[in-house]
Amino acid sequence: MLFNIKTLLPITLLLLSQGAVAQSNPVLKPYKALYNVKFRGLSGGDIEFSLNKQNTDQFVFSSRLLPNFLGSLFTSDQAEDTSILILDGVDIKPLHFNSEDGSKKTEDDISYIFDWNNNQVKGHYKDQDFIMTVPHGVQDRLSIQLSASLALQTGKEPGKLIMLEKNELQEFMITRQGTEHIRTQAGEFDTVVLKSERAGSSRITRYWYAARLGYLPVRAERTSKGKVDVVMELKSIQFL
Repeated sequence: MLFNIKTLLPITLLLLSQGAVAQSNPVLKPYKALYNVKFRGLSGGDIEFSLNKQNTDQFVFSSRLLPNFLGSLFTSDQAEDTSILILDGVDIKPLHFNSEDGSKKTEDDISYIFDWNNNQVKGHYKDQDFIMTVPHGVQDRLSIQLSASLALQTGKEPGKLIMLEKNELQEFMITRQGTEHIRTQAGEFDTVVLKSERAGSSRITRYWYAARLGYLPVRAERTSKGKVDVVMELKSIQFL
């Protein structure tokens, strides 16, 4: 599978709260964050994440690629993911998901409609429709980021998370690695370090979450076969 910076953070914690203290009723705070992405030491450009509120419990979460010249050789600046979701108490429930790779071809574009009454997803991938029965709590590649963050914000370990990627379910195990003080382009932060592993994969991803930013990830590193090949680091953050 070729590297795709849109899926670098399949379990990134992007829930932005008022503080780092554990909460029984966490909140989603609208924001816009910009990250620089490096592949094997070379910058491929930036990726922008934004969270906007539609009404009391419904949000739109999106990511957009901003490749530089090198990055544009592998991806399009028109590539974008969008997830419409609701915050149901302490749970994130995705409603609709769309992913466009920015090319004229449509075979790699993805769309899901979640039917929580029947635990089903109606999807479209490789120019074909599909219907899949899914377990309670399954997420798309964007909403899973908020789901994991809810766990940390309420003082729990993320543990096992399940994501629907393309037309298959993927299971990730998240474990706490400790704490670390790090410096990024956006400043210095005391962070909690988590490790993400997927059964059957040689890739391991580590994330550094700044508690004072409500567990916003400020850095991520992906290791493949023992070598770091992808690094993503926070450049700026704006609360809306």
